[in-house]
Amino acid sequence: MIQELLSDVVHGDHGLWLVTMLALVLDVLTTLYGLGQGLTELNPVVIKLIPSFGPVGSLLLLKLVVLAVALVAWEMLPTRYRAAIPISVAVPWGVAGLMNTQLILVTIFG
Repeated sequence: MIQELLSDVVHGDHGLWLVTMLALVLDVLTTLYGLGQGLTELNPVVIKLIPSFGPVGSLLLLKLVVLAVALVAWEMLPTRYRAAIPISVAVPWGVAGLMNTQLILVTIFG
């Protein structure tokens, strides 16, 4: 079942899912870099998870839960609406990654 679901994702809206994964990587890497430079995490869920799982574990756990919910929703929706799922995940992650990048650049260059 999982293999079939992932096969559908890869062959169906693969471009949108690729953008979603790139947004995930951008958000996680810029968040970790920013935290390492002394910036503060603002996501209240991640803040609550950090004491138990650390920054990396907290971010990855949250992203995996979101991806799991997104994949289930993607599978349940009619085909014509499925593109909304990776877009709705990629946009906030992409915005967060770009905001992190801006904060990092302002911190470095003033």
